[in-house]
Amino acid sequence: MDKLKKLQMVQLYILKKVKQICEENNLKYYLIGGTLLGAIRHQGFIPWDDDIDIVMYRDDLKKLESIIRNEYCEEFFVQNFYTDAHYTRYITKIRLNGTSQEEQGNYNMEMHKGIYIDIFPLDYVKKNHGIEMYLRGKILRCLFAVKTVKHVKVTKKSKWKRLLISICKPIFIFVPDNFINKLFDWVCGKDNKKKSVCKFTANFASHFRWNKQTYPNDVYGEGKQALFVDETFCIPSKPEVILKSIYGEDYMQPPPVEKRNSGHTLININFGKYENELFK
Repeated sequence: MDKLKKLQMVQLYILKKVKQICEENNLKYYLIGGTLLGAIRHQGFIPWDDDIDIVMYRDDLKKLESIIRNEYCEEFFVQNFYTDAHYTRYITKIRLNGTSQEEQGNYNMEMHKGIYIDIFPLDYVKKNHGIEMYLRGKILRCLFAVKTVKHVKVTKKSKWKRLLISICKPIFIFVPDNFINKLFDWVCGKDNKKKSVCKFTANFASHFRWNKQTYPNDVYGEGKQALFVDETFCIPSKPEVILKSIYGEDYMQPPPVEKRNSGHTLININFGKYENELFK
């Protein structure tokens, strides 16, 4: 079994545990992104994909995080900007303790690097367009940039990026992380308490941008089951709406060979004890 296949199997192991916890505690999750596309097009991983993505409404995600931290902390680490000071993403990663997955984007950062799955938070919003949504998106990108510059180490970047980071870093260092984190949460979730009057759901943390990731609530809805490798998992009620938005009308057609890449540059993977437990 090659290293990518092993990585996928460890990620699937994490996903199955998360699914179990969600079902036992009546929490809703959905496969999303390349994982959703894999379920629809391949009934499993996209063959060249190296991660698993799911989404959860913010309240359910917070409950899941609390359960894992309190009951499953020996096996898993809940990584977000509150639990790992040097982590700069605004999504939650469930990382498997005793393993490591170093990537070009994090190899020089002091943070937990266990093999993981990504969980993107979903938030209710009143509109899917307009100046308010535009400004929210811009503010969130600025907050992400500030947090990244504060914690990134200037290494393999272009001359202009190194110069910009070196100029901004001494300024941004005075902006407290806690302020950035709380402001990010507020901008994303400010309408969640009024969800009864919100007709749309947004995934602000997606790299596909909010305008491609904001849909009527019934697109996620109650969800339905789809096969992923050897088990069924919950997917959005209208997966075709999301897949067309992200990948285009021809999402069922695999891309040319030269464009089949995961988007991650893996440097080192260590499966720890799972090398023997999962790959016998």
